[in-house]
Parts: sequence; structure tokens; C-alpha cells
Amino acid sequence: MIAALRRAAAALALAALPAGCANFSAISPGDSAHSVEARVGAPGTVWKNSDGSEVWEYPQGPYGVQTFMITIDSDHSVREMRQVLSEEYFSKVHSGMSRDEVHRMLGRPREIWYFPPRDEEVWVWRYLEVNYRFFNVLFDRTKDTVRTTLRLDEILFLDGQRKH
Repeated sequence: MIAALRRAAAALALAALPAGCANFSAISPGDSAHSVEARVGAPGTVWKNSDGSEVWEYPQGPYGVQTFMITIDSDHSVREMRQVLSEEYFSKVHSGMSRDEVHRMLGRPREIWYFPPRDEEVWVWRYLEVNYRFFNVLFDRTKDTVRTTLRLDEILFLDGQRKH
């Protein structure tokens, strides 16, 4: 009985995973901003651009491995949609960038850590590239700019505990 319940719960969980992504995969250039909100809800953050367009940020939660950025033109239609937690976007983060520039590019980080002896703040995003990984941006708090970046693998041990 318990084994059957576990199998049913696992099947239900697996079936629900693609459903969240399916909403985003159904969004196409030209769709109205209203239809985007109806499909995926209100954005986590709205970035206003000088040309009248907006970028809507959709982070997929603290344990999610995707963040979608949807550009809405001034006519309230979708210009483009992109998933930004990927090497394509991580490789664009460079020394000297501001926090705002990094946030606009990658979205809200999963975690923020502060290391007083180094006067360093570290922003962490979890992503999936064959295995789960972490992308870290290390900021110089005094200068308020990126010092460097770091990628780490997430390793799961047989006891189920995560090690970094």
C-alpha cells in the first residue's frame, strides 16, 4: 500500500514539473502582455527601458533552476522571451558590472552571502547543466561592482544531503 502511494505521488510530481514550463513555452513573440499575465501570473520584477519597453522577470523560486525574462514592447506585446540561467548569460557577467546590471541580466539570486573580512557579497543562482550547478557573482561591497564569478557543482551524497 505504502509503495503504491509513493509511486503515485512520484508520478504526480513528475507530471507537474513540465506543466510549469509549458506555460512559458506557450508564450510567443506578438502575444499580448495581458495573455502573458493570464498564463504565468504577474512578474516578480518589472524593468522599464528607455524605449518604452519593459522586461518582466519570472524567477522560478529559490530552488528553481530557471529564470525567464520576457521583453514587452511599448505596444504591450511580447518582443522576446529568454531563459537566462545558462552559460550564454553567465559568460556576459564581468568584472566592474554593477549589482543592478547583474540583476537585470540574471534576475533575483537564490541566496546572498556577506563575508566581512573580504568586504565581499556573493550572489548565488542554482541552475541545471547536465548536473545541478551554482553560479556565483562576487561583489566588492566598497566599490559596489563585480570582482569575479565562480561556478560550482552540486554533489548529492547517498545519504541525501547536499554538499557543495
